[in-house]
Amino acid sequence: MAELQEVVSDFSSPVQLTINRQGEEVDADMALAMIGDQPFLHGTFGTARVDWQSAGACHDTMALFVPTDGWGEITHLGRTWDLTPDQGMMRDLSIEATAYQEQFYSYVLPISKTRIREHARSLGGEHLGLYQIEFDPVADLATPGGQMIRQYMQFLENSLNHGLLDDPNMLVASQAYDLLLTQILTHLKSNVRDILTGQEVSRVVPRHVKRAQDYIHANPSHTLDMASLSEIAECSYRTLQRGFIDAFGLTPRQYIRKVRLKLVRNDLMSTDSTDSVATIARRWGFGHMGRFAQEYMQEFGERPTKTAREA
Repeated sequence: MAELQEVVSDFSSPVQLTINRQGEEVDADMALAMIGDQPFLHGTFGTARVDWQSAGACHDTMALFVPTDGWGEITHLGRTWDLTPDQGMMRDLSIEATAYQEQFYSYVLPISKTRIREHARSLGGEHLGLYQIEFDPVADLATPGGQMIRQYMQFLENSLNHGLLDDPNMLVASQAYDLLLTQILTHLKSNVRDILTGQEVSRVVPRHVKRAQDYIHANPSHTLDMASLSEIAECSYRTLQRGFIDAFGLTPRQYIRKVRLKLVRNDLMSTDSTDSVATIARRWGFGHMGRFAQEYMQEFGERPTKTAREA
């Protein structure tokens, strides 16, 4: 039991496992493989009822659970629901969760929050890189999109079992994983799904807004006053502001701040960086450290010093 607990903790986040009924034995089967550099698991704890509890520790990781058999119950983010082949979950591993399960089989896919945000950006444009992507924890697998995710996971499992992803060209495995991320982003409920599938955005970003947006991303550390930005966009400040609000729900100043905060966070999370928080913040245009720390906390839910320490 201790060995099983260690395996599960290493794969996702630290957990405490207990057998609920006296006399039962755990007959676990954990099939772990890699899709490129990404772990992918199909496992069960066997027929015994197993309870688990996790305090949450992995701040840049989510885990998608796609049950294939059996039944369980999960409490996460203040909600409790059944886990069945028609209903899985997207768990934020930084937040505590409790569950129990019986004769339960499930695919488990850890997902880097940073990587899925960057994948959303590659699919939908630079502005999607500004979003902290938030999934509904309940993953509806009964929909055509949910069934497609399960079927693709089954295809990946079969491909791994038959060596089809053993190609030494890592591009093959990377493309396989990216296709899975695309399905997750477009079929599971999140704050960016409608944007990616075109249900919320019915028109392209106006040309004057795109000119200003491109300049911001190319020169995020420069002094970006509104007069200069309006000149680059070839429109009045009022027109530019209205255009940004319509396109992104943000004023130009708010958009610039989000871009800079994201760049600061990327640098803080870099394991190669030895610069102080203040140095990194100033690099990206933040002069007032107290105000910067407050804005960072509002945007990411943690202090910049915590991000740097955990990197």
